[in-house]
Amino acid sequence: MTLIEKEIIFEKLIILKGYCDELQTISEQLSEENYRKNIIYKRAVERIIQLIVEVATDINNMLLKAMKKGPTVGYFSSFIELGEAKVLPIEFATKIAPSTGLHNIIVHEYQKIDDHIVYRSIQDVLTYYKEYVRYIYQYIGM
Repeated sequence: MTLIEKEIIFEKLIILKGYCDELQTISEQLSEENYRKNIIYKRAVERIIQLIVEVATDINNMLLKAMKKGPTVGYFSSFIELGEAKVLPIEFATKIAPSTGLHNIIVHEYQKIDDHIVYRSIQDVLTYYKEYVRYIYQYIGM
């Protein structure tokens, strides 16, 4: 991996951490009832989750490309492939990969967005993606 690639990934990790911080701030002052009743909170949380997943999968694809693995067929598989390549622990990769399904529901509206599921997913998203940031920092050596 070139120094430029590492720097780009590093910048994306800073952005990702910023999105996690935003989601954390919102979640600390938000009950499920307030979330359900307030369209602004709902759209903010949905958008931040979308951005978190998209930035992480951009990073995944950059790492896979640098390893000459080529682009993946999907967001989910990008995490699994990083697990198989030992960039992420495989157990962690299999935990974080399903978060891409929530992203797809939000973005593509494959089904009605369930406010309860999105609200309950906030803490998992925060936990997984903060851990993801640590693993990637460690991998790129920054």
